[in-house]
Amino acid sequence: MKEIKRCCGLMLQGSLVALYRKCGKKGCRCELGEKHGPAYCLSYKEGGVTQMVYIPASRLKEVRKAMEAFSRYWELGVRLSRLNLELMGLRRRDVRAKGRTG
Repeated sequence: MKEIKRCCGLMLQGSLVALYRKCGKKGCRCELGEKHGPAYCLSYKEGGVTQMVYIPASRLKEVRKAMEAFSRYWELGVRLSRLNLELMGLRRRDVRAKGRTG
């Protein structure tokens, strides 16, 4: 695990979700519609099932940074794949000029 962390840095894939809830206590402000929150969770899929992990407010900045790192990693992977298609002669550079996407 240390090798992965050293090589790639911290990356997280998923979406940050802000949750607002009612506590159910009599006389609480949430009874009148002012819910408690936000509480943050990272939502991601694992084996086709959506998982939610609570993220403490003190770690939001760290989580957002790791999510941005994953996004950059993904974008670079897509760009590399498109370049490899061209280098392998499987896709011409002028594809977009003809109005097709790929």
